[in-house]
Amino acid sequence: MLLCKGEIPIEKNVIVTDINGKRIGATYPKRAKGLVKNGRAEYASDCEKCTIRMLDTHKPTVDVTEVNNMSKVIDFDPRDFKADKSCENNVIAKYFVTDEDGENVIAYSIGNWNWDWTQICCDKKLEKNTDYVFRFVIVGGYCNTCNETSRFEIVPMPDGSLTDEAYEDRYTYDLAQNRYKPVLCKKTDEGMLRLFEIPFSTFDCEDFRFVFIAMHAVATLYAPKKFSAYADLEDTNFDQLREEINSKNSEDNSANVVMDFTGAHVTRSTVTDLLTMARFGKSENVCIDFTGAFIEDDKPDDIQADADDTGSDDIAVELMEVADN
Repeated sequence: MLLCKGEIPIEKNVIVTDINGKRIGATYPKRAKGLVKNGRAEYASDCEKCTIRMLDTHKPTVDVTEVNNMSKVIDFDPRDFKADKSCENNVIAKYFVTDEDGENVIAYSIGNWNWDWTQICCDKKLEKNTDYVFRFVIVGGYCNTCNETSRFEIVPMPDGSLTDEAYEDRYTYDLAQNRYKPVLCKKTDEGMLRLFEIPFSTFDCEDFRFVFIAMHAVATLYAPKKFSAYADLEDTNFDQLREEINSKNSEDNSANVVMDFTGAHVTRSTVTDLLTMARFGKSENVCIDFTGAFIEDDKPDDIQADADDTGSDDIAVELMEVADN
């Protein structure tokens, strides 16, 4: 599969230890390289560069402090985002709701079930050569046909503005159908709630744009809470969600069966079969319309065969009443 530049998320795959070899965190490869270059750390092995060891300096706690500051957390704030004016068909709504904890929070709804491309964005100035984590909660953002667009993008802007070159270097995270895995996936009355934590590094850039995109699905964005706030919610995933939807659709379809025999020519044995299905089948509501239908007699042999099959006199009586009507 061909991947475009900027679409591969950066991972913290370099282990960080203290001077005694005790693990104290993890960081990104480029950040680790910078720490070693500046003399603040060293690679634990010459042949493997997947672990760095923080060195003692004139500050006794520099190793712990460095690791603790490696990842700065940015929580989604609906008040920081606004509609992207470059999109003509933005569908957005920002409103207060009372959540399950009884708190009044701001919800930011984007997108609809049509094909209106919606974008909201926020510009921030960050520290250079620093690791960050962007956190947000999304409810919805998917559709049953699995052809929605639901994305999150981080766009570095070295010149302080959004240029074509800057946009080409963006980081893209596909939220549709959990192609990018969330850290939490829970079931709520509103739908499936997902909490995402997106790690990234600023490197030599300090101006960034954060973008949410939605099309053919309604997504509601919230500021994230601590993990403990979601502990009582039931875990779920897209496979479970699809099973529940299919099961519900199956129940709805079986609960209402409509058969239209208006003006049709049917035999009494056919009507008997239909009544048998209606009375002993799994469907809760069956409507059979015989308005204007012509119900003709079966041959004597067929009538006897049908009687033997059903073995029910009350069905025969009901059949005659329907036929006469």
